[in-house]
Amino acid sequence: MRQRNKEVTKEKILQAAAEVFAEENFFKASVDQVCKKAGVSKGIIFWYFKSKDQLILEVAKKSLPLDIVESCLEEKENTLECIGNKYLEKYDDPVMKKLFLHTISAMNIYKELGDDIRELCDSLVKKISKRALNSESNEDIIRIRSFMGGLLCYVVNPPNIDKKTYVNTLIKIVLAKETK
Repeated sequence: MRQRNKEVTKEKILQAAAEVFAEENFFKASVDQVCKKAGVSKGIIFWYFKSKDQLILEVAKKSLPLDIVESCLEEKENTLECIGNKYLEKYDDPVMKKLFLHTISAMNIYKELGDDIRELCDSLVKKISKRALNSESNEDIIRIRSFMGGLLCYVVNPPNIDKKTYVNTLIKIVLAKETK
């Protein structure tokens, strides 16, 4: 029971921090604002997180699409459709969208975030290419990077196109092989 309470408290802090950081950004937001939102003392926050930076890193990492990519790579089929749909669903949440954009902007300040984003753009893109296109050629890796970039563009500035059509069109573009 005690362990469950600790998990609930930690999750409550993370949720409050996500909302505060999304609204204020990582650097303007204070731990006091997180305390107020979570309904806990500063001591409790620092019991779970050694510093504001550690809290920022944990919240920021949850905003990245790493969880989506990893779960979709475990599926046997429709990897691109899975990634596309889950990606757009995750960032449909305004808090998650703002956090994701703050996280991208903070990657040069927090080495760990930069490393996670580079992993997404490098090794995970190769895994997606291998799974979806059965290839790790430079051309196919660029196709997958284009796909991921197209998803990011939808999050940053959604077009007047429904999500399903958008994802399916991105997939058609990625799967289209140039014939010479």
